[in-house]
Amino acid sequence: MTENFTLEDLFIKIIPGGVVVGVLYFVYGDKLDYKIVQGVDFLYTFLFFTFSFLTGEIIQTIAHELEFIINIFFKFNKPSEVFLYKNNPVLDNENIRLQIIQFLKSDEDNLDGFENTYNELKWFRMNKELQNKSQGYFWKIYTNVSNENEVKIFNRGYLLTRGLTIVSLMLIVIFSVEKNIFFILYSCILFLMFLWRTRGMARTLVFKTVLLNLKNK
Repeated sequence: MTENFTLEDLFIKIIPGGVVVGVLYFVYGDKLDYKIVQGVDFLYTFLFFTFSFLTGEIIQTIAHELEFIINIFFKFNKPSEVFLYKNNPVLDNENIRLQIIQFLKSDEDNLDGFENTYNELKWFRMNKELQNKSQGYFWKIYTNVSNENEVKIFNRGYLLTRGLTIVSLMLIVIFSVEKNIFFILYSCILFLMFLWRTRGMARTLVFKTVLLNLKNK
């Protein structure tokens, strides 16, 4: 399903990218050999947003590849891969979990395996078949409500905070090269804050998707 490109989608890339571009200018700007020309503010603004967008694209690509950092909170699984197990941290309401399982059941579907509890899952020995099955069920219900504003908001929020988590890591590297202890510590705090926030956004995105499906059934 194709969605229209929105201003919010632009900000998902421009905000993280703009932070990195701004910090790089702050740290290395005085080492660049150029002169600011008066009367071309629009050009500078255009270049800033262009470089911010391109940098944001790179950041979001890296964030996608490093998503396992966020998944550490779910035993190195995506929230959508564990939301059907008993006592899981995504759907901590057993009644809602049973409702979505009933919603997903059909003559062709087999939900065997999800009767186990989340605590029984091993950190590094996950059942790939069940992971893929759970992910498939999630995409099935996500497709039903992907045009809902609530889902769009949480999806964009997740992508933004995920990008800012990677930005924080990049800032740690930049300030480590510069040996600036204060900004290294500050960046570490930002990283932990955004990492925890992204964990919450990921969990809530799955939770909202489930609730909206049950509401619309």
